[in-house]
Amino acid sequence: MQYDYSATHDSWLQQAMFANDKRKYLPEWQNCYEKKDPDLKFEDFSFIPKLCALNYLPSLSFMLRVPFKLQKPYLSKDDRTFHLLDNPVRKDKVFQTPMVASSSWKGALRAALWQIDHQEEDKQVIRLFGNAREDETGQAGRLYFYPTFFDKIGLEVINPHSRKTGVGKNPILLECVPSDATGDFVLLYVPFGKVQESEVAEDLKLVAAGVEAMLTVYGFGAKTSSGFGVAEVEGKGELAIRADLPDLTQSEPKAKQPEPELPRYLIEPGQLHPDFQNSDGSLKSEAEYLKGKPGKREKQLYDKAKKWWEREGRQLAETTTQEPMPEPEQPLKSSVTEVAFANLRELYDRVQSIAQHLQEKQR
Repeated sequence: MQYDYSATHDSWLQQAMFANDKRKYLPEWQNCYEKKDPDLKFEDFSFIPKLCALNYLPSLSFMLRVPFKLQKPYLSKDDRTFHLLDNPVRKDKVFQTPMVASSSWKGALRAALWQIDHQEEDKQVIRLFGNAREDETGQAGRLYFYPTFFDKIGLEVINPHSRKTGVGKNPILLECVPSDATGDFVLLYVPFGKVQESEVAEDLKLVAAGVEAMLTVYGFGAKTSSGFGVAEVEGKGELAIRADLPDLTQSEPKAKQPEPELPRYLIEPGQLHPDFQNSDGSLKSEAEYLKGKPGKREKQLYDKAKKWWEREGRQLAETTTQEPMPEPEQPLKSSVTEVAFANLRELYDRVQSIAQHLQEKQR
């Protein structure tokens, strides 16, 4: 194991691991141990698929991405053998970055649904999460969860108090992901077998309700009963479903940007005014342009047009006279409907609209 190796061969870490009083090593650990590589960008590894990947999945599959910011620290338990603290937060084994594992998200969402009266024997819960593997009649769930990686790590202190004296004696340090850290909760829903639109609509509504309860009310991770692991939406979330719902894809019209003011020698960007242009598209001579146009202003205007022609106009004209490039093939129209939301209330409204459209399609 890499932890065994580091504890054996790193003198500082070896001394800290086997010291009777580990507290004297904590300041040095906070300054130099387990710091995240600033150049590490998880989006470059494609751990989480893009929404366009739904084109390759069965119809009515959907993906939900909720960007969030922690309001309270996130606690968990790592499975490493050696650590300076007795309560390290769970980290990725390769990058040593704090994370929420896929299995942790699954357990947290299932627990949140249990809190809102959707028990283990609920048919819809079984459809989403599946049955126990040892059950002969068991089935796989339709939900797939992706891990979440954080870029911050911190410490929390718990100080148990004596019941007799009311005084704390032995503070306990807990490694955590601090509040204000940001991450993305991402799940994928893939139906299989004979699927009905109304069934998917009900699953979508339940997932949205469970995610809201998990993030904002019940939390995720350890010590959620004490308020840890609660978050709020941070940024624009995305929901995409592999279904044609044109009424939901209409975006708000963008405000028309004012067109830049063009100089008098151009009629449009890159196009000379006819007064300055020969029949072959080249720039007229100064004498030819100024014929019948006396005045200093006309001379200055022509000088500007000439400078523009020498700087970029001639090259543009030569490019347009060449054989035009073939137009690229138009991509196939996608049947994926994408909607965005800024908060969980807006997500709820979006989900209700999608569910209504799906139920109407089935009729």
